[in-house]
Amino acid sequence: MKNSFFLKTGVFTIAFMISQFAFAGQAGTVTFKTGDVSITRADKTVKQAAKNDALNAGDTIETKDGRLQLALIDGGKVSLQPNTIYKINKYEFSGKEDGTEYGFTELIKGGLRTISGLIGHKNRDRYQLKTAVATIGIRGTEFTVNFNDNNLLMTTNNGSVDVCNETGCLNAMTGQSIEVVGVGAKPKPSGKKAAAAVAPPESSKSVFTANDALTEDGLPTSITEKALANLNGDNILVASLMKTVCGCGIDEVFKADVTTDGSSRLTNVSTSSPYKAINLTSFSSYNSDGVVAWGRAVGGDVSTYPFSTPTAITWQDYIIGRSPPPGQLNNLTGSYNVFASTAPILLNAAGVSTTVGAQNAVTGTFNFNFSTTQFSYLLNVQTVGEDYTLQNSAILTGLNKNNPTFSAGGTITSAGATCSTGGCSQALQSGANLIQGGFFGLRGERVGLQYGFNVPGGAIYGSSVAK
Repeated sequence: MKNSFFLKTGVFTIAFMISQFAFAGQAGTVTFKTGDVSITRADKTVKQAAKNDALNAGDTIETKDGRLQLALIDGGKVSLQPNTIYKINKYEFSGKEDGTEYGFTELIKGGLRTISGLIGHKNRDRYQLKTAVATIGIRGTEFTVNFNDNNLLMTTNNGSVDVCNETGCLNAMTGQSIEVVGVGAKPKPSGKKAAAAVAPPESSKSVFTANDALTEDGLPTSITEKALANLNGDNILVASLMKTVCGCGIDEVFKADVTTDGSSRLTNVSTSSPYKAINLTSFSSYNSDGVVAWGRAVGGDVSTYPFSTPTAITWQDYIIGRSPPPGQLNNLTGSYNVFASTAPILLNAAGVSTTVGAQNAVTGTFNFNFSTTQFSYLLNVQTVGEDYTLQNSAILTGLNKNNPTFSAGGTITSAGATCSTGGCSQALQSGANLIQGGFFGLRGERVGLQYGFNVPGGAIYGSSVAK
């Protein structure tokens, strides 16, 4: 999570929505800066970078001993490491991929980590990160690049990345790396990983780096223990989607009494909903980053009320972690980037659930300003048959210093024709909302976002985690 409201993808306080960047010439905004960082404009004038500075096509950013993060107009985010020179050659976006968009940037030297926005998801030739030895293209993704002395190393953190030069192209999927050793060298697979240096703290808050966590003092630290401590006890928050075989549809749980095993896997959930003691027996997926845990559990039973016999759980999609202490969210203004998600599930009209996407197939942002309860979010949900975009900017209701949960509606569009004729609609809470979730961690370092939307033939559900 960033301490600033403006950050690459979204989140609350919504000091910025994508449309707000769409005025002439502006390519993005500085969301975080520390140390000696300069911006050289197209007219060769030079200024010291500052938070909330507008960035324009033609700008060159040099971080020297500092670090800078920027939010781009299409929802993309970039975190520049120290000793980096990065140039925005051309960045144009009207609010949708209509053939007028361009996302052309250049890494002259140094390192960066980026999460792509909307540009390039439909027309891949519209997005390029250029270096002196190769050009990087995306297929909707997050990646890290180190480029020094004409040696390039790129690691795909999520999605799919192409590295191309005059010798050909090579693709890297999640977890894979590509290197190019010198001008004219052929891209080749690498067992090394591009490094994203941990950024200095700002106002005791962490900054955007997908592997950062916080100590109790709020300072970035590397995560060495992925399993959370046993979460049994008070101040536990569970965001949950459940499908039962009783024909009751999806049940949303925001708060619950839970028991977990030593790795924070849920073993029991007691809620105020009609489904009381839910005993979960196995997990189709489970992940933890040391602050929250998320995944999908299957099997188990629910107790009787209001039914005379237990009802089997088909699956439960959940995010679990500790709630921020009362009052901790009072002055929260930040941008969160989605870094993980469960596989999207299609629940058809017959009640049959099918996985229709991969884990970590969701990208996006969440922005929030607690003092005004304004927010914006943008989620890109990639499925086997279609890619969907969920978004909104509005005022959240019901959120206060003692209630770290939220729900909201929004709009749904698709890359193809699925949603163009009104075939998509909100599916959470009897159609009243498109997303739900809450803040997790000592200082609200994580946001859990769950989504549900109707499509022809059923409804798609899933969970994502942002920081």
